[in-house]
Amino acid sequence: MMTLNIWNLHRWEERRQAIVDWINEVAPDLLALQEVVRTKRLCQATWIAEKTGMAAVFGAAGKYERAEFGNAVLSRLPVMSSDCRPLADGSSGDVPRAILTVEVDVYGRAASFSSTHLSYRFDDGWARERQVREIADVVSHAPAEFPPIVCGDFNAVPESTEMRFIKGLHALDGRSCHLWDAFELVHPDDPGYTWTNVNPFAAEDRNPDRRIDYVLVGVRAGDGAGRVLDARLVCDSPRGGVWPSDHLGVAAVLASPGRSAEPKGPPIA
Repeated sequence: MMTLNIWNLHRWEERRQAIVDWINEVAPDLLALQEVVRTKRLCQATWIAEKTGMAAVFGAAGKYERAEFGNAVLSRLPVMSSDCRPLADGSSGDVPRAILTVEVDVYGRAASFSSTHLSYRFDDGWARERQVREIADVVSHAPAEFPPIVCGDFNAVPESTEMRFIKGLHALDGRSCHLWDAFELVHPDDPGYTWTNVNPFAAEDRNPDRRIDYVLVGVRAGDGAGRVLDARLVCDSPRGGVWPSDHLGVAAVLASPGRSAEPKGPPIA
């Protein structure tokens, strides 16, 4: 699976082929996208899906006069249902936030896969804490057949309270949650910056390097299904001389459902 903030319509026609090239290289079974725009003439998620051979589900976080803005999930696996839920508002002037969740069929098991995008300001930790508690509610209702997967741009570094909560390291209002950080499991000593000044699009904002994009996975099933096998940064170099986005992406590979210790199908990318 893979997650990428596609930077809405900024320099879209210049970047879009680089996005497609990267997705086709990684070939994920499931793809979470953030900052997706849908207008009467264009749905970025549908356009990307058509170029990569995937099915697209779009979930609007905000609706405006000429466009909708939100998250998307692209899938090569059968999509059984979808649900888009609003998240708590951030500071004045922030765009609306939401989490889009689809239920997919993973070799006969129902799995929950979500794409989300949290408040972006550095001092919006209070809002992100509310938002991750709402994400925990979504996770708590996920099918028990396969570990829930939540991907996206959390706009929060790994040591923040909101990320410590989602990883089971900090309680908020007497509540706890636990999802594994796939990249951290595989690369515990690598900062894994997904917002980096190496990327000229990100460098324009002159903000520090940070890791703010994640693939998060619930506790694996008893037969090992959902165990993180690999994780890496993607979209971390140009294609055709163009960077795909201002963010880097994250990709992970999970163990497929099996009987006992034997896999039933290939790993879930």
